[in-house]
Amino acid sequence: MVDLRMLRDRAKYIILHPVRAWETIRKENRSVKTVHNSFLIPVLILISLSAFAGSLIYNPTGLSVLFPVIRALKQFFCFYLTVFLSSWALNEISVAFIQHKDYAFNFKLVSYSFTPLYITVIITRFLPELELLNLLGLYGAYIVYAGLNSVENLGRRSLLRYFIVALMTVITFYFAISWLSRSLLEGLYFSFAGSI
Repeated sequence: MVDLRMLRDRAKYIILHPVRAWETIRKENRSVKTVHNSFLIPVLILISLSAFAGSLIYNPTGLSVLFPVIRALKQFFCFYLTVFLSSWALNEISVAFIQHKDYAFNFKLVSYSFTPLYITVIITRFLPELELLNLLGLYGAYIVYAGLNSVENLGRRSLLRYFIVALMTVITFYFAISWLSRSLLEGLYFSFAGSI
């Protein structure tokens, strides 16, 4: 069951009150499937629609309608793969800091920490001239910190180390996947453009 209210309420709460939001997230213990279906997928669909509409309106040099589709797919898969691969990597790494694996927590940590970037990307994919707004996505680093701070029995030094590792992992996956997906999808488009 998809709960679209969760998307609105969780995004607002995690942005305005990250510390309290993480207390709620830990207590409610929602499954990965619920977060995936009611938060991640709907927000990625919004980002994809924004990228499609923005590319359609600001179509560089009259490219075919296939180009906005490629851009929309690129946005979807870039975030989707980043969330899943980062969650998996953090789950494997987490034993060094909290002595146990907790994939559900790491999935939520990555999914929710992107919230500021999700919001800015929805705007900037539709209005590319506002690209600087994406810098507000850096607030996601504080959301990661607040999330890690909610973990019980995590000492100050371990918290700082886990925070740095989590941040570097997510950033690395995001930029690597963004570059690869752009190269692959746009490369495929331009290689077939002559035959369309």
